[in-house]
Amino acid sequence: MYYGLEEKHRSRANKLVLFSGVFFSLLRVLTEIRMGDYYSAAVCGVIAAVVLILFVFFSKKNIEIFPLIFSFCLYISYIGASFAIGSFKYFYAYYVLVLLICAIYFNARHFLILFVVTQVVNIFITIFELPNYINGNIWVHFGLIFCSGLMILLMVQFSVKKSNEVNSAFTSFGALMNITPNVLILIDEDNKVKYLSRSVYKVLGIREPESYVGKNFLDLFKENTVKELFGDVAKKRVFFENYQKISIGGRIKTFDVFADKMSENATDGMFFMFNDISEIIRLKELAEQDSIMDGLIQIPNRRGFDRQIINEWNRALRDKVNLSFLMIDIDFFKKYNDTYGHSQGDELLKVAGEVFKNSLKRSTDFVARLGGEEFGVLLHATNSFQASVTAERIRKAVEDEIIVTRTGEQTRFTVSIGVCTLIPRVDLEHNYIVEEADKALYKAKENGRNQVQVADWV
Repeated sequence: MYYGLEEKHRSRANKLVLFSGVFFSLLRVLTEIRMGDYYSAAVCGVIAAVVLILFVFFSKKNIEIFPLIFSFCLYISYIGASFAIGSFKYFYAYYVLVLLICAIYFNARHFLILFVVTQVVNIFITIFELPNYINGNIWVHFGLIFCSGLMILLMVQFSVKKSNEVNSAFTSFGALMNITPNVLILIDEDNKVKYLSRSVYKVLGIREPESYVGKNFLDLFKENTVKELFGDVAKKRVFFENYQKISIGGRIKTFDVFADKMSENATDGMFFMFNDISEIIRLKELAEQDSIMDGLIQIPNRRGFDRQIINEWNRALRDKVNLSFLMIDIDFFKKYNDTYGHSQGDELLKVAGEVFKNSLKRSTDFVARLGGEEFGVLLHATNSFQASVTAERIRKAVEDEIIVTRTGEQTRFTVSIGVCTLIPRVDLEHNYIVEEADKALYKAKENGRNQVQVADWV
């Protein structure tokens, strides 16, 4: 989930301020004890304890000007303690510490207020009090502290400007990631999750995604193959872009995955972006399916056949088995079309397609309309005899089929079939089997049609 940069920065700053306050207060108390001034040690310890307890209490409150209040109170409490024990020996060092504590919060406006007010107080202390406690030229000390404060102010102003630019960019980035449908995952050098976009719940089905922050990002995925792939990418810190299928709630979804390093420094970690393209792939497959199907007969068209014959040719070449192809042509189709009309001709094509499909016995057998009244059948791992038997079964089934016209007339039709069987070789193109089957079909027509002719090939 999105976590504000300012919130994390404030938390770290509070811890740093608390540590600085405890360290300096303890150092002051121990110094007074070492010098044998137990009264001064007690006063400093009590004041420090009160201030630090108040700091812990109010740091948990969402008070915008808390850094200003705390820093100013810290400054006043030290002056009060110094007056109480009659010692300003650490005044300048402590004042610089207060300025640095305020600077930690990167708030230039509050820093300027503190700087101006405390410098006014410092002038009076320099004139009326410090000469009694500190040897040397007091104004030299004051000038050095004043210049140090100005330098810190300039650094704070620069830091604030840069920090605001970063915050603005990060806020825009966070807002974008809150509305984007893509999943964005940022990981550190140990592959632990630093950031998860809001869409991780909807897209990956991750419940309580905030619980994964600080954990290994591979825990987001269930499939071992996916874990191995992304784990290897994260380990090598390499650029990655590819489609990846991931099981989400028992469903397989397709994601366009993009991953890269945050910078050339490996300690900056990596980011992974997942774009759910399952619906796009589904629509693409449907479109491709429609583009390879014959709209009239609902079997693959020539485009589908061209795709299938390449696959079958390569499979038979790899397995070194026979591939058979049947070229089928409806006899005297033009005459039938002219006699009974195009609508009845379409009905004949539909019936023919159904007969061809029903005559094929195996799920691997493939039939397609090549164009007009021509059809093709691919038979994987089928020898010449088996192919001729299948062709004869198709021819006989067609011969027995009766088509009733709209006027009630019973009509019949026949087909001529050319068969070619071969074992594919690397020196042959897949078109060779089609050409040989077409030659056999031509012989079948020459010999009177309504018959099967098997090609002779070398």
